Amino acid sequence: MQDVKTNYLEAFYDCVDESNNVLYDAYHKSYFELIELTVQNILAGEVICDCDEETEKKLNEIYDKIANIDFTVEDVRKAMQAIILKGFKEMRMANGNTTPDTLGIFMAYLISKLCLDKKISILDPLCGTGNLLHTILNHMDKDCTVYACDHDLWMTKLTKMVSDLLSIDVEIFLQDTRNLHFAELDCIVFDMPNVEKEDKQEYFPYLSILHYSKMLKDNGCMIGIVSNDFFDYDKNQAFKKELLKDCSIVGLVELPDNIFVSKPKIILVIQKRIMEDKKNCFMVKLPSFTDVKEFNQSLMEIEAWFEKNNKYRNEEKV
Repeated sequence: MQDVKTNYLEAFYDCVDESNNVLYDAYHKSYFELIELTVQNILAGEVICDCDEETEKKLNEIYDKIANIDFTVEDVRKAMQAIILKGFKEMRMANGNTTPDTLGIFMAYLISKLCLDKKISILDPLCGTGNLLHTILNHMDKDCTVYACDHDLWMTKLTKMVSDLLSIDVEIFLQDTRNLHFAELDCIVFDMPNVEKEDKQEYFPYLSILHYSKMLKDNGCMIGIVSNDFFDYDKNQAFKKELLKDCSIVGLVELPDNIFVSKPKIILVIQKRIMEDKKNCFMVKLPSFTDVKEFNQSLMEIEAWFEKNNKYRNEEKV
């Protein structure tokens, strides 16, 4: 017997998918455009797109199936993630920078350890479809002011659509990530796309992270997923020296090999404060997320570091 919650997730997915199919017969638009029309109808609670009576009747029958279901935010997020991935396949596009849910949940845990205030500001400057940001927000008990950015129009549209369905108020910017300008942010999160460094060109991840660091408030944090060869391009240590002028690397988390097929990645944890002992950071290799015992052991190591480091900071303030 299927879990009721699983059925709810599938019900939302089926609703959007069936609506897209009906709208395709009426408009013959691209899959992402169909998603946009469907989401607009769902948010309005009625068919607001211009269509004939027969199409409107079919759409209303589809939407009526979910009218009385109390979906959780995770039902909606997971269903929409699956719909968006189908859209990439239908449109024969690479599936962008969709971050696995487990990493978003883990990053939410790290934010809870680094950002103790109940109300925080958070930015994803490389939001893609928004799945990382939405997963983090769904797994944090904080009042968040939310910002997102991407250089691709459809990525920003998809992020906005899902945000609206989740009732997340987010300000989204369509522009080059390195042209973003904020001040006093509590937290920046991102999943850095794989980028190869070409000769005589500055390394995009280094330029971006240095730019982001200037937007953090004192003690603000930056948690990013980067390739595991991230530091290999810093031959003369120029990036590290510049970063450590007003920030500290407080953690490095090696991720399980089975998460990223194309290229292994790590989580880089940065805080805007100077630590006297620059080697005082937690370094953990995460096992498979399905290995509960070993995973909990890794969490205990991180917990121990934070307990010791928080004590050190408190003593330092006295």
